[in-house]
Amino acid sequence: MNQSLTSITLLDNVLVDQNGASKLLNIPAATLQKYRSTGEVLIPFVKINRAVRYSTADLREWIAKNTQHKPEVR
Repeated sequence: MNQSLTSITLLDNVLVDQNGASKLLNIPAATLQKYRSTGEVLIPFVKINRAVRYSTADLREWIAKNTQHKPEVR
């Protein structure tokens, strides 16, 4: 199945490259590269030979775990 990047969303269960993950997360691709090399932010990725890929399912899970919630006001 060949989907163009513009039609891929976080709801799809596919592997995307660094540029695709960058667009889905709305952060620069260079930032993802920095996170991978420094471990500053642990966004899961897969290495396939020399290629780096991000699972959209992992990205969804990472977003959910890192979403900040306002405390309830009582």
